[in-house]
Amino acid sequence: MLMPFDHSLDGIEQPDSEIHQSMGMVNLAPHDWFAAFDLDQARNPDRGFRHP
Repeated sequence: MLMPFDHSLDGIEQPDSEIHQSMGMVNLAPHDWFAAFDLDQARNPDRGFRHP
């Protein structure tokens, strides 16, 4: 959470940053809020839900 404020990691929030990519971080810019993270690992729609 505090990495964007660490001066030694300046630029970590940029998607093309080596640290950003190696940590598997996501871009939190508003235009990316509704983009799927990984479609290959999406939830199976036939799985159903557990209800208490």
